[in-house]
Amino acid sequence: MEHHEPGARPGFRRIDRASRWAGILLCWAHATAMALTVVEAMRDTATRWWAVSWVLVATVFAAWALLRAMQKKQPRESACEGGEAGPCLPEETNHYDRAA
Repeated sequence: MEHHEPGARPGFRRIDRASRWAGILLCWAHATAMALTVVEAMRDTATRWWAVSWVLVATVFAAWALLRAMQKKQPRESACEGGEAGPCLPEETNHYDRAA
């Protein structure tokens, strides 16, 4: 079942949405941290106020990685639990995973 179909479970949509927003926040936090680092390097000051932005990047990255792991784990579990005729083990591949 596709995640964006009307019949998809709410958990799928919630994790997809949270993962997407965490990814967007990660990109913006990383861009901001890089820009602040460049400004600090050009100004050549001794303050390290830009370090906070890198801590934010690391925190958001950890949250995004956790959400992506949950997102990738959920469909595999639902196929095995639902009794559908789909692959449950990692060594069994779907038709689109096989070479031509």
